[in-house]
Amino acid sequence: MCCAAPMDNTKCDILLVEDDELDQMAFKRFVEQSSLPYDCTIAACVTEARSVLAEKRFDVVVSDYSLGDGTAFDILALVKDTPTILVTGAGDEEVAIKAWKAGAYDYLIKDIDRNYLKTVPITIENAIRHRKTEEKVQLLSGAVMSTDDSVHITDMEGKIIFVNRAFCETYGYTEEEIIGKSCDLLWMGSGRGDNTENVFQAASGGSSWAAGFYHKRKDRTIFPVSLSQSKITDAKGNDVAFVGIARDISELIFVENELRTENMELSKRRRQNSELAYTALDAVNRALAGAQIDRARSIADDFLTIMRIDTGRMELERTEFDFAAVVRQAVEALSSCATEKGVKLMSCLPDGQLPISADCRRIAQALRNLIKQAVVSVRSNGHITVEVEDTDSQIAVRIEDDGCVMDNSRMQNIFNRSAWTKEQLAQGLNDLNLGLPIAKEMVEMHGGCLWAESGDNGRNTVCFTLPKSRLQAGVHSGSVSSRQV
Repeated sequence: MCCAAPMDNTKCDILLVEDDELDQMAFKRFVEQSSLPYDCTIAACVTEARSVLAEKRFDVVVSDYSLGDGTAFDILALVKDTPTILVTGAGDEEVAIKAWKAGAYDYLIKDIDRNYLKTVPITIENAIRHRKTEEKVQLLSGAVMSTDDSVHITDMEGKIIFVNRAFCETYGYTEEEIIGKSCDLLWMGSGRGDNTENVFQAASGGSSWAAGFYHKRKDRTIFPVSLSQSKITDAKGNDVAFVGIARDISELIFVENELRTENMELSKRRRQNSELAYTALDAVNRALAGAQIDRARSIADDFLTIMRIDTGRMELERTEFDFAAVVRQAVEALSSCATEKGVKLMSCLPDGQLPISADCRRIAQALRNLIKQAVVSVRSNGHITVEVEDTDSQIAVRIEDDGCVMDNSRMQNIFNRSAWTKEQLAQGLNDLNLGLPIAKEMVEMHGGCLWAESGDNGRNTVCFTLPKSRLQAGVHSGSVSSRQV
């Protein structure tokens, strides 16, 4: 007697649809005598089978073709997702074939001695195995189709025979356009091979490195991918296809480059700050040696201000105030210094108030720094004009002097803390003035811009703008960190 237990040795739920009581008894007796691990439920007609199927799901359905109130085709319509084995009488092979085409898994020919029962166990086992294989294939297919990685399968000659959704979205081809084409279409160069132009160093760390590849979309744009490829073998171990899984790493490389640039910038800033700290300490010591306590305190305060800006600890206390009053106060405070040098310092303001939302103390500090530097650099009997213009959205300030005309490159360097510090040291100055770089950063922290220019009129001009509105992009009311502005 030919018997077979289920593959995983668990009991199978079997529904037998059979209207002949003798055949029902023969089936049950065969299961008991063969010690088959079946939980067998019997339905005598289509109506009864419909009722049973509404309450329970079975692993396999075994149905006679001719039933009292219908046929096995009615059963097939009820159990589309369950393997169904059709049992037909002798000479009903044509009916069996039609049922097989309608979705039956297999069919058995019922003989008078009921020897067909001997083939039931292996047929059931094969049906369950087939269903599980189909479920795995569907699960695998669903996973491949839903993954965000681009999957393509080629035959042994490199012809593409399968692509998933992500592949079509990434490469720009429809499934119909790419199936049957050579996978060489995907490569930047002439094809796969050993073409080194397709390969790049994706990441490095010490002496180790990882390779990436350049692929090409339908529109011929080039993009970087990480790519893994493996062979597919059949049941006999023969290589039958290749599967490639590609991931667009454009964003990853962009982020890595950004991080690398940021790290280089941080290293450069640390080095510059170390040099600045040494220079500031030296200047403070010289000031203290000359009993210039106020000057030493000013240098130390400027250095601490720059460190607070770099570490994001500089906060702006925004209030509403009259910018015109701040300009008048700054000009008045520096008038004595200008007079001592024989420099004429004047301001040109529009009528009325200039309301602005900003940190009054920091804006006043930046303005004083700019005017003070103009007083220092202009020659005796020179002129300095502070001109303010009110526009709809911002306030524009021009500080113009008739000192020695500087070229534009040097004009920009005086606001770069590193370049300005090096220039002062190169000139052998015993003092350290950080007021100009601080002024620029203060203006930019408020969402404004600062620049310098020298014109054909023989005058140097420093310009800056400040937004009037409190609601600037990235700025919140109240105290804000310098990194938020």
